[in-house]
Amino acid sequence: MNTDELIDRLSRDLTVVKPLSVPGVRTVLWLAWAAMYLVAVPAVIFATRPTAGVTATPLFLLQQGAALVTGLLAARAALASVIPGASRRAWVPPAIGVTMWVASLLSAVVPDLRAFGTLAFTSERDWPCVASIAMGGIVLGLPLILMVRRGAPLTPRATAGLAGLAALSVANMEACLTRPHAIVLTVLLWHGGTIAIVAALCAMLGRRWLRWPPHESMPDAGGL
Repeated sequence: MNTDELIDRLSRDLTVVKPLSVPGVRTVLWLAWAAMYLVAVPAVIFATRPTAGVTATPLFLLQQGAALVTGLLAARAALASVIPGASRRAWVPPAIGVTMWVASLLSAVVPDLRAFGTLAFTSERDWPCVASIAMGGIVLGLPLILMVRRGAPLTPRATAGLAGLAALSVANMEACLTRPHAIVLTVLLWHGGTIAIVAALCAMLGRRWLRWPPHESMPDAGGL
């Protein structure tokens, strides 16, 4: 076979492949879904439980802002990680976001101790928020998993872990907005523990969710 014939055979049945949008654009698309979740779920809860909600202090807003930044950085890192040749340090920005988030929570521990005389290690439970964060993580994480599967998930565990962190960070915001917490350490231990455990579980299941090359039975996610 000569070169011309080989080229002809290789190009005969080619189909046009539309490249994915850059990670920043795809992150904005996911953020739009997350924003709808953050509006719709609290609206339903406030309609059924008028006493729900929290006081928006500057520190509370800082903590929720840190959670949002962490979610956005993790989502962008997950979407960037499925681009061949992308930097292997995609986890660095989300790690910085998590550090800022934890620091904003720890900054309230001493004031809480002075105000309440306790950190409520054992007295305050928060199972409703655990369930809310886990369910919200599914609602927010499924579209993100479908989006990353459109790329090349060559590091499936890291990609799935980042996607889980993104979804759970935003789900945490809903839990904090609709359920007041007297002691901030409750948020750090119960919310943070839930996010850490579920994100780690997502990373463990990454190879099952994000196979490469993709399995034919996997559903398509369109052009996201």
